[in-house]
Amino acid sequence: MEGKSHILEFLENSSQNGLGFFVVAVLFYLFVFFLIQYFQHQKRFYLWYSLYALVNGVSLMRHVKGVFFSDFFQSSEGLRFSIDFHYPAQYLGTFLFTYFVVEIMRLRENFPRALKIIDYYYGASAALYLMLSTLFIFDQQNMMIRYYHAFVHIPLGYVVFFWTLYMVSKKRMIIKPYILSGMLVLGISYLLLFLTTIKGVTVDDNYLYIFYIGILVESLLFALAIGLEQKMVYIENVAIQKKLVSQLEENQIIKNGINRALSEKLELTKTNVLELSEEAQRERTEKLTLKFENKFSQLRLDALRSQMNPHFIFNALNSIKSYLIENDQENAIYYLGRFSKLIRSLLENSRKEEISLAEELDTLEVYMEIESDRFKNNIDVTIDVDESLDISEVKVPVMFLQPFVENAIWHGLTTKRGKKELSILVNKSEDYLNSIIIRIKDNGIGRQATLKRNAQNPLKKQSLGLKLIADRLELFSKKSNRKYSFQIKDLVDTNGKPVGTVVSIIIPITSFAVLQNTNKD
Repeated sequence: MEGKSHILEFLENSSQNGLGFFVVAVLFYLFVFFLIQYFQHQKRFYLWYSLYALVNGVSLMRHVKGVFFSDFFQSSEGLRFSIDFHYPAQYLGTFLFTYFVVEIMRLRENFPRALKIIDYYYGASAALYLMLSTLFIFDQQNMMIRYYHAFVHIPLGYVVFFWTLYMVSKKRMIIKPYILSGMLVLGISYLLLFLTTIKGVTVDDNYLYIFYIGILVESLLFALAIGLEQKMVYIENVAIQKKLVSQLEENQIIKNGINRALSEKLELTKTNVLELSEEAQRERTEKLTLKFENKFSQLRLDALRSQMNPHFIFNALNSIKSYLIENDQENAIYYLGRFSKLIRSLLENSRKEEISLAEELDTLEVYMEIESDRFKNNIDVTIDVDESLDISEVKVPVMFLQPFVENAIWHGLTTKRGKKELSILVNKSEDYLNSIIIRIKDNGIGRQATLKRNAQNPLKKQSLGLKLIADRLELFSKKSNRKYSFQIKDLVDTNGKPVGTVVSIIIPITSFAVLQNTNKD
C-alpha cells in the first residue's frame, strides 16, 4: 500500500517532478519531426499530426513548474496568453486530430458525405470561435465563448469523435488497430478528467497525469501507425524497383547473347568464304555480307525495342498501382483497359519489321491517352493528318514516334505552368521530294531550361529515348535503302523567350498512291 501511495504521489506531482516537462518535450519533438516528414513526402497527415502535437505542447506548458519557461506563464503576460489561447487551442486540437485520422485512414474514399458534413461543422465552428475569441480578448467578462465551448463544442466534439471512430472501424487497413487504440486511449483520458468534475473534484494540476499518460500512449500508437504506413510504401517501392532491375538485366542478357551468336556466325561465314575462289569469293562475300548486315540490323532493332518497352511499361504499372492504393477502382479499370490495348498492339507488332503510319498513330494515340491521364488530363493533345495523304501506305519502324512524344511530355511539359499543348501534324513535305513530314510540337519550357534544370539536379538521369530512336532510324534507313531523318528546333517568341520545341521527322515515300490525291489538287 505504501508503494502504491508513492506512485500516486509521484503522478499527482507530475507537473513539478519532470513528467509534465518530459511530455511537453516529446510533443515538441514530434512537431519538428513530422513537419520535416511533411516537407519530404508531401502527405497531409504528417502536417496535421505535427500541428496537433504543437498545439498540445503549447497548451500543457502553462502547467509545468520549475523549468525555464515557467516564469513566463506565471507572469501577467503569460497568464493572459494562457486565458486567451485556452479555448482556441481546444478547437484546434480537435480539428487537427480529426483530420489527421481522416487523412491517414483515407476516410474520404468510403465516407464522402459524412466527411462533407464534418467539414461544414468545423468551418462554421472556426468562424464562431474566431468571433467569440475576439470578443473575449477585448472583454474578459464576456462569457459567450465559455458557454459555446461547454454546451456546443464539447457535445458536438464527442459526436464527431465517435462518428470518426465508427468510420475507422469500418476501414480495412493494416494500421487500423493502432489508430483505434490511440483514439480510445485519448477518449478515455478525456473521460476520466470529465468524471472527476462530476464527482465534485476540481481538475487541477494533481490530475493532469491522466492526460500526460494518455498523450504519451496515444503519441506512441500514432507514431507506430505512421511508421507502419511508411514501411508499406517502402516495401512496395522496393518490389517495383526489383522488377524493373530484373527486366533490364534480362534485356541486357538477351542483347549480349544475340550479339555473341551473331559474331560467331559472322566469323564462321568469313572462314567459309576464304575457301572459295577469288571470283566466287567476291560474289558470295557481297551477298553474305549484305544478308548478315540486314540480319544484324534487324537484331539490333529488336534489342533496341526491348530496351524501350520497360521504360514506359514501368511508368504505366506505377500509375495503375497508385490508383489501386488510392482505391480509385473506376480510374484503375479504365487505365488498365488502355494499358492492355497498348500492350496488345505492341505484342502484335513486335515481330514486324515495319508497320503503316496509320497503325503507328493509332498506337501512339493510346500511349498519349495513358500519359495524359497520368498528368490528370491537363495536356491538350491533338493529331492532325492531311486528308490528301493515304498514311496506310506509308511504312515506318514500330513505335518510332513514342520517344519524341515522351521527351516532349517529360522534358518540356511536366514542369510548365499554365496550359500545356502537344500537337502532331502530318503533311506533305515541301522541301523534300516524295516525302512527308511529321511535326511533333509542344509549348513546354524548351531545351535550354531543361538542361539548366538537369544541371542543378545531379541525380537526374538523362533520357536515352532520342539516342535509341536515332540508332533505330539509322538502322532502318540502311535496311530499307531510304533516308529517314529528324531535327529538333527550339521555338522562341519575339523577345527571344522559349515557348516550346518542335521535332520535324522526314519520312520517304515509295508508293505513288500516297501522294496521288495531292497531285490531283
